[in-house]
Amino acid sequence: MSEPEVLVGVRGLAVHFPTRSGLLGRTTGAIKAVDGISFDIRRGETLGMVGESGCGKTTAGRAILQLIRPTAGSVTLEDVDLVRQPPADIRRARRRMQMVFQDPYASLNPQMRVGEIIARPLRVHGVARTRADERRMVVELMEKVGLDPAWRERYPHEFSGGQRQRIGIARALATKPAFIVCDEPISALDVSIQAQIVNLLEALREELGLTYLFIAHDLGMVRHISTRVAVMYLGKMMELTASEELYENPLHPYTKALLSAIPIPDPVLERARRRILLEGDLPSPAHPPAGCRFSTRCPLATERCRQEEPAFREAAEGHWVACHLV
Repeated sequence: MSEPEVLVGVRGLAVHFPTRSGLLGRTTGAIKAVDGISFDIRRGETLGMVGESGCGKTTAGRAILQLIRPTAGSVTLEDVDLVRQPPADIRRARRRMQMVFQDPYASLNPQMRVGEIIARPLRVHGVARTRADERRMVVELMEKVGLDPAWRERYPHEFSGGQRQRIGIARALATKPAFIVCDEPISALDVSIQAQIVNLLEALREELGLTYLFIAHDLGMVRHISTRVAVMYLGKMMELTASEELYENPLHPYTKALLSAIPIPDPVLERARRRILLEGDLPSPAHPPAGCRFSTRCPLATERCRQEEPAFREAAEGHWVACHLV
């Protein structure tokens, strides 16, 4: 069988935020939030992206959608390089790419009724030709995400967190996108609601042929929803492979440490397994360590790790890793 088509291609993506000091605000350095990452997202798959807070996951997702303009690198969507497109063309491309935000409380306008929130992208992008079409599409979108269309005259504060996230998903679906970035869409929700939202996203992917970049820090949930998983640390990509392969055969020491922190429901296995505790704090992205970014906390680091940055290479078929020790 042939490889699935690449929908999104990322090459050398970097996002650096300048730091300034003094009365004149001179640029004195840069916070390297994302520092040269490359990967593909295949049509119809869910690529999970995991890592500690501050590792650059959300910044990478926003840069792919051009909500933040990258400092360097390229992002192609359906073979069109978004980085080199003028603003007018980027606006047209937004019909094909959308985002589900992390906070369902802050991402909805509290002064707008739910029907208006979902209808806004239909109007902005000219998807609905008439008001009747717009109302019909809003009803269809609400039904698709499991909301009663009779609630479209209500305001966001009248809904629970899970219902608000469903509204955000309906809004993202309004333009019939091919690609959606889900930026920790379940982290602000109760545990009992998280599985419902993940199951909804999975059902929509299968029904509509969607492609997701699913950003999260819950590795257990990422295993459930993702086709492949990318592990980030301090702006760099450490490992990328198929979901089951990552959980069964992790290669990078950082990935192993993350996986060792996932609770196991069997108390006997939980007591028997060895946890990998990382020492020290996460270095500042304004002053990342030389060599491997993980070398300051890695229990296996050598002098080469501290001086030479490892290449992100294919250690086995479809299994990419950035580590001198693999």
